[in-house]
Amino acid sequence: MSKIKRQSGIELLRIIAMIQIIFLHAYQYGLLHDASKAAGDIDGILVTFVWSLCRTPVDVFIMISGYFMITSQFDIKKTIRRGGKIYGAMIFYSIILSIIFFISDPSLININSVIKAFTPLMSRTWYFLSNYLIILLLSPFLNKMLASLSKKHYLYFMGIVFVAVSLWSTLAEIHGINNVISVNKILDPYMGKSLGGFLLMYIIGGYLRLFVKQKPLEKRKPNFRYLGIFVGLCVLDFVLASVFPQYKPAFGMFNNPIVLAESAMLVLFFRDFNFSSKFVNTVAGTTLGIYAIHENPYVRDCLWNVANFSNKHLYDTLIYIPIVIITILLIFAGCCVIELLRLKLFEFVGNKINARKSITSGNRCTK
Repeated sequence: MSKIKRQSGIELLRIIAMIQIIFLHAYQYGLLHDASKAAGDIDGILVTFVWSLCRTPVDVFIMISGYFMITSQFDIKKTIRRGGKIYGAMIFYSIILSIIFFISDPSLININSVIKAFTPLMSRTWYFLSNYLIILLLSPFLNKMLASLSKKHYLYFMGIVFVAVSLWSTLAEIHGINNVISVNKILDPYMGKSLGGFLLMYIIGGYLRLFVKQKPLEKRKPNFRYLGIFVGLCVLDFVLASVFPQYKPAFGMFNNPIVLAESAMLVLFFRDFNFSSKFVNTVAGTTLGIYAIHENPYVRDCLWNVANFSNKHLYDTLIYIPIVIITILLIFAGCCVIELLRLKLFEFVGNKINARKSITSGNRCTK
């Protein structure tokens, strides 16, 4: 599906999800969590509550993929082309950004850093993009199997994966319970950031598309019940972590059943936004590039060294709130522009290559 044909409601959700991701990175790498907590209980609680509202973006991105691709025809060549575009962006940013930082700081150059620059997939430069690409390459086979299942069999299969990847591994993180329940040597969920977690998210997205009914396009309107459930689940997760210290290790895990449910609610809410916006669709098409740029290890260290929130005087008033918002939006906008330029460059090069192939093919036919 082209970006223009896609529902702009879902595309708007991609944009919101990427803004949430940047906030999560500001919270961790930008020292927003540590500094706000040190400033006082109220600031620490406020920032952590906002953090609990932003735990869904990874789940949302993968659920959206499952939602749209579950009904795709079995087409290996098309899948490889899609995967090639994603890997093309990965290798481009990995090499270009590495070169820029190697030039600015030659001490960064060593055999390992050079190899990593040329192998971003296997070097786990971006864990999200690596897992996303693998899921994409597996999608034709996943779709063929999942789309053939009845609702009853789909729920049975999804239930098995859910118990293993979500429920079981979440319980294994809760203090006290983890003395009895463990996933060691069974699976490595790593807070849902592993391939198994992404697989479950994809399966849930497919289920939402196949079995959660949707009204005809002309009758669609946002169901605010889904948004209310999302907020309620975020509050529940936050309260559990606040009241029960044993629960804190499981608080906000991407594969936590509560966070998975939050993500599903957001997908269902935004899918019913019946509007079309070329601007929204275009910006949404840059989100993976925005992630790749600002989460590149070199850029990340440099970015959050400058845009950090460690100054204790920042929290003397509520001025830190608009400062955080403006910083996040500036990072989003800057990376968006860079990604748009990359897309234009790749489009230009692709057109040149296709034109040359056409000329070559024409000359052969003439002969």
